[in-house]
Amino acid sequence: MFTGYLDDSGSSDTHLFTLSCLFGHGSMWQWVEWAWLNCLENKNKQLESQGRKPIRRYHAADCSGFHKDFKNWSKEEQIEFTDKLIRVFQRHNLAAISYTLDLRDLAAEFPEAKKKQYELAHVLLLIRIMAFLSEKLLDLPGYSRDRLSLIHDRSDYERVLLNTFDYMKNEGTLKNGERFTTIAPMGWEDCVPLQPADLIAYENFKIVERNSKGKKRRISMERILDLDSFGGRGASLNREALKEIRSALDEDSLRSLLEFAGIKIT
Repeated sequence: MFTGYLDDSGSSDTHLFTLSCLFGHGSMWQWVEWAWLNCLENKNKQLESQGRKPIRRYHAADCSGFHKDFKNWSKEEQIEFTDKLIRVFQRHNLAAISYTLDLRDLAAEFPEAKKKQYELAHVLLLIRIMAFLSEKLLDLPGYSRDRLSLIHDRSDYERVLLNTFDYMKNEGTLKNGERFTTIAPMGWEDCVPLQPADLIAYENFKIVERNSKGKKRRISMERILDLDSFGGRGASLNREALKEIRSALDEDSLRSLLEFAGIKIT
């Protein structure tokens, strides 16, 4: 059994939206969780010894921007802590798939979604993620009998994700669709792997954002990509790609996808 942890990231300033899935074999996740919690525990011991506020969890955007639990941290401290978390991936074989799109491009090619851009973005990107997992993971000879479940952070898009998942699993055109078992929401309080999934989603979002501004990759992402134990890919869907996606949909399929996003065509 494989388990994939979904998380999203993005920015209202750049209009970018990323949906990412960090996945690995079920037997691996317990060790990942222990190693991750050990990093947090050690950091909190250090903070408490200095009379400072401990952190409740790792949250990529807050850590990067020095917000909330990470307020008043130094840049050096932030880099050192993130580096220790990234080393968790070094000891365990994991992979990720991530897709990013510009919500303005999405609205241009799917004008019906003008007021439901995030909803439709979740639909389209989950479809891409499931297709990748089907073709690049479940279709491998060594995993021909494995199944896969998905877990995502609680959000306003739980129904959107569930409807899309059920459609892809049961519609019949997704190879290995029957081997996707479930998709379920959980909170970071009860599901530690959502925290590393958050890190991966944020770093993939920042790659696309920085590329659009002509900036180099963040040091943290370079360290992730250098890991021999970590694989996968990240892709950006530009407007031309979204145009091709729409043109490939027949009327019934388009209607279904829009309905999953809460968009009714009259």
